[in-house]
Amino acid sequence: MSAFFRRRVEATIEHMIGLLDEMDGDPDLEAEPVEEQHDRESVDVSFVIAERRKRLSH
Repeated sequence: MSAFFRRRVEATIEHMIGLLDEMDGDPDLEAEPVEEQHDRESVDVSFVIAERRKRLSH
């Protein structure tokens, strides 16, 4: 990849990020990472236990 092409790609990405910031109104808005969406603290443990019991009883 030439240095010119790389600079063009970088400029295009920066431009598109700017467009997103204008659309959503928040320059720091980022989706929550998947790891944090499924945090162990938010898992309903009773469901996991019930499923395990079902499997063991078969």
